[in-house]
Amino acid sequence: MAVNYAVLLLLVLYCLLCRADKFEATNFTVSGAEDAKIGTDVLSLPRLLGTEKAELPCAIVEGDPYGRFYVSNNCTVIVARPLDWSVQSEYLLKILVGGQEDPDHHVVRIRVNVRNVLGYPPVYNKKCETPVNPRGNLSGEFLFSLSLSVEVETTEGDVFFTEKIINKPFEKWDMDDLKVIITGNDNCEVRIAAGIRNLNDLSAAAEIWYGFYRGEDGTVTLSCHAETAFIQSELSIMLLDIREFHIHGNLPYLEQLEIPIPQVLEKLQHSLFIYFLSFNVPTNSRTHYTCKLPIQHRPLSFFKDKDHSVTRLNVRHVETLTMDLSRIGCAPDRYGLLCDQNCICKNGARCHGFNGACKCTDAWQGVACDIPKPGVSAATTPSDPSDIYISANVTVHCKVHHVKATTLSLRLPNGSEIVRKNSSRLDQILLNVQPTDNGPYMCKVWDTYGKVFNATVVLDMAKCPPNRKGEFCDETCDCLRGATCDWRSGCVCPAGWTGTRCQTTCPNGTYGERCREECRCRNGASCSPSDGRCTCAAGWYGWQCDVPCPQSRHGLRCQQVCTCKNNATCHNVDGTCTCVASWTGKNCDQVEEQEQPMRPEPLLEIFVPIGSVIILAACVGAILYRKRHLCGQVEADLAQTVRPGWLSRWGKTRRHLTLGPLVGMGMFGQVIQAKLKTPAGNITVAAKAVRRRDIQCYRNFYREAAILVAVHEDQHHDNLRSNIIQLLGFINEPTHKYILMEYASNGNLLRLLRQARRQVGPQSLPRHLRYAVHIARALQELQRLALTHRDVAARNVLITAHHVAKLADFGQARDVYTAVQYVPNDKHGIEQPAKPKDNVKNEVFPLNWTALESLETGEYTCQSDVWSFGVLLWEIVTMGQEPRYHGNDQPTCQQLARTLRRGIRLRRPPKCSVEMYDVMMSCWRESPPTRPGPDEVEMKLVHLRNAMITVRETTV
Repeated sequence: MAVNYAVLLLLVLYCLLCRADKFEATNFTVSGAEDAKIGTDVLSLPRLLGTEKAELPCAIVEGDPYGRFYVSNNCTVIVARPLDWSVQSEYLLKILVGGQEDPDHHVVRIRVNVRNVLGYPPVYNKKCETPVNPRGNLSGEFLFSLSLSVEVETTEGDVFFTEKIINKPFEKWDMDDLKVIITGNDNCEVRIAAGIRNLNDLSAAAEIWYGFYRGEDGTVTLSCHAETAFIQSELSIMLLDIREFHIHGNLPYLEQLEIPIPQVLEKLQHSLFIYFLSFNVPTNSRTHYTCKLPIQHRPLSFFKDKDHSVTRLNVRHVETLTMDLSRIGCAPDRYGLLCDQNCICKNGARCHGFNGACKCTDAWQGVACDIPKPGVSAATTPSDPSDIYISANVTVHCKVHHVKATTLSLRLPNGSEIVRKNSSRLDQILLNVQPTDNGPYMCKVWDTYGKVFNATVVLDMAKCPPNRKGEFCDETCDCLRGATCDWRSGCVCPAGWTGTRCQTTCPNGTYGERCREECRCRNGASCSPSDGRCTCAAGWYGWQCDVPCPQSRHGLRCQQVCTCKNNATCHNVDGTCTCVASWTGKNCDQVEEQEQPMRPEPLLEIFVPIGSVIILAACVGAILYRKRHLCGQVEADLAQTVRPGWLSRWGKTRRHLTLGPLVGMGMFGQVIQAKLKTPAGNITVAAKAVRRRDIQCYRNFYREAAILVAVHEDQHHDNLRSNIIQLLGFINEPTHKYILMEYASNGNLLRLLRQARRQVGPQSLPRHLRYAVHIARALQELQRLALTHRDVAARNVLITAHHVAKLADFGQARDVYTAVQYVPNDKHGIEQPAKPKDNVKNEVFPLNWTALESLETGEYTCQSDVWSFGVLLWEIVTMGQEPRYHGNDQPTCQQLARTLRRGIRLRRPPKCSVEMYDVMMSCWRESPPTRPGPDEVEMKLVHLRNAMITVRETTV
């Protein structure tokens, strides 16, 4: 029988197709997150196909060209390599169940949908890129090094300095059970929560918790900021007591803490205290932070280990705390703050030390840079743009990746094109490049499927060769100190150096980049030109070297022990002793021999008219009384300073004084320009005298005399650095009485401001704000001496020939340099008629400059001077306008006090920045203790002034 082979063949094909349809009818769809860890199960085929299929071999035959998945022996699909939603969001896997020769083999199709995960993969942020530390594996160092420096005064009167560097684990740390949670984000922000369980650490945390005042959020917070205005970086450390959370059920700050560190309480639930630290990864190699501690209300007690012995340290006060955060880097295959995470980067990719993000080369893509990236890349040799300059030799490279090229071309900026057939690489050398060679260089490739890829590199050769500058590159830089040479501006000096070649350090009193920052070091301390850190002279310590050694210590870093006996005062610099009555000798340990009583110095004949010696004594006593109660605790030192003989030490004779023109006249005093004959030659002075012979004039005259002597005879006062008008002497003859002071040739600040307003307008504010910084320093000196000024205003600020502002008129002589309205003191708001014969009782006020508490009680404090300083700032910003409160141009004391009590303040002047007005408003706070100190105001003004200068230069 004849066989129809054609029909038979068709029947066989039909059966095979039916069988194939049967096998390929099994389809599944699953989804998984792109951040799934390697080894995560995607789908278990035995569970879906039946247990009898579990022993069959399974293999992926299609849909996974880059090996993102694999199938285990029990036919479970598992993640094999990192996924990346941005590269491939869907996979169509074809899995063969059973061998090809098995008649029961089966094909399963699986659609795997990859879900996008917010914040994944991590971003490679070059801003906070850290170096690679090749010795990281051997040394076990962290990603960063933290150096802490602390100065404290102990209850025993010692000054204790300590510095601790944390760059690797301590021996006492249990790294296998470390109670630390670390989180970070792509903006280079770090959040660390550390649970405290060690006994010594718990003791230290408890001392901090109970020794400092807590904020409104229920935490003890240490706030640190970068020292220079050019680095905007903050670091904060908070301490939380978890026991209060368990007792009360909540803490205000914990809700916020759960955001950056989820489940922090659950993870650290067995800890009693938690430290929470937050900071931005430093962009420089080192960032210096100065920290502000909360108010300490009781001594702290710590245990410190030294030479394997434990000693107790009782801290009365923490004076300074600074931190240096430096980048060390991890080993090439590690990342994380503890360098304990393994990098997954492949094919030459750079691993970010902070978050492990991979920086792929041109030929690769994906989270781990292990997925080929078809196309072409364009690059140059040298690769660093800073090495490409006029007259250099540059090579442009076109390189094909992971495609079979049929044509490769390079298009030049002039439009010409270089073509290569069946080539995967093209290199074009450009000799002696010139600005005419600038522009885009485009690499283009066609593959066998006709698909086109291209890449472009742009050359911008507007630079001179190394060490050359100028329009024609004909000038040499020859920079020193490792400075770089900019072809336009020349040497770009590192911080602390200046000059055309960076050959000199910053001028005295300045530091930082371009020497823009003003040093705040005091009392002969040296200022580091690079970062402004103070190296204190003998007898001083503190951040600004403005804190004298305790009474029992002296010398460099307060390490020398004083040997003074019998309640003698020890000089903080050299340790010399100032003995009290009846004791003498080097150490005040010998009884003084009794001498014949000396005739008291005739103050009445030398300095005051008949009867006024009583007023002078009362004036000095009143000054010391006010200081003792209102400003500070140095009245004992001042009492020793203003001692018998002070008038003769400052005495001059009338025949040595040649009077000149009248400079100014006020309500009670007048100032005359004069020439004073001295052994060194004639000098110009300002001679101040009473305007008329009455009690009020003399009262103010004597007050200024006493204050100036108290200031200038203080052992720590420095005339060269002080911003207080310098005292030169007295003329104390019966008919001629003058206070002789330095002559300020540029007059008073108020006149200067009003002239500038008429001539140049408000753009000169940064220059005039410099004078406010000077007066803030003068107020710091008065605060140290426990003295009040009582009339801080632009009219009482004098400008020297060198444009240095100095505070004058300490006797409230009522504006001898200009005219302003003073009003009578109405005794707490009850107006009384003037009594011409009793000028002492009818005291007058500079009303709109006077603090609220002074209006109500008539008493002055250092904080009331800060209020007046805020009005001075208002005068500077308005270029000398007279401050007036809205709604009442001429209020009484009672009316103004009521206005201020309602929270009304001087209005924000036009074009006054919010930051500047915030400084003024802080000076006008109702409660005196809440107002900033003069040092804090100075710091804010320096930053504001620097910001204004920077903006102005950028605009120009």
